[in-house]
Amino acid sequence: MWNRPDVDFIQSQDVPWQSVADGAFGAAQGGRKRLLSRDAATGAETAIHRLTGRHRGVLPAGVDLFVIAGEGLLDGEPLRTGDYVHARPGSAIDLVASVRGLTLYAGFWGEPGLAPGTGSGEPLLRITTERQEWVPAGWSGEVRLEAGAMSKTLRSDGDVHVYLAAMLPGWKSPMAEAHPVYEESFKIYGDVLMGPLGVIREGGYFFRSPGVFHGPLYSRGGTMSFIRSDAAPTTEYRAPGPGDTWDELSERAYVR
Repeated sequence: MWNRPDVDFIQSQDVPWQSVADGAFGAAQGGRKRLLSRDAATGAETAIHRLTGRHRGVLPAGVDLFVIAGEGLLDGEPLRTGDYVHARPGSAIDLVASVRGLTLYAGFWGEPGLAPGTGSGEPLLRITTERQEWVPAGWSGEVRLEAGAMSKTLRSDGDVHVYLAAMLPGWKSPMAEAHPVYEESFKIYGDVLMGPLGVIREGGYFFRSPGVFHGPLYSRGGTMSFIRSDAAPTTEYRAPGPGDTWDELSERAYVR
């Protein structure tokens, strides 16, 4: 799952749509995907799927799904924008996209297949994220963050820590930072200055190995991201280099 090349960062809008092979998740009725990253050893991949029609079968690999846009039915119950679903390996799903379509951010833990069968009977974890309360972000340890960085934990176990992270407009973290965990992030909306790398915006994606420094961070308009790590993140901080303070970088990065 975590053995994939770093991607730091891309805008998913720049990744071409591709057809989905028969027998894979999302293949029904001409479904398409944008492949964002892949673990060549296990076949685990992260992609944006644009679904139409009905997708019914058994998932050989576990998957974390976040609804980016559209709506549908999952096992007969409404599935709407902002919902999160986790399915374990062997789970059966019956997913029907509405006539307007359904766009999912999908992080598979193995080959993204969809096979005939009745499945293991494992229940799906389903969360309407809008109903969860935000709590102050806890990844900074004893370093006090500027007010306005918040999080919602969606799933946390021995394999992964899945959460939403959000920042208010104008929020900043003036130090460069690194985390001792793998970090995979998809920008649901908004903007974040990622230090000298520039501004990542809605639809932006990155996958980072442990210990990769990034920042300073600054969000001009506010932001929210869907993030998966192999453990709850902690943070090491260091001062940015000459010319790389958040205000110097933002002065250049936000010019269009």
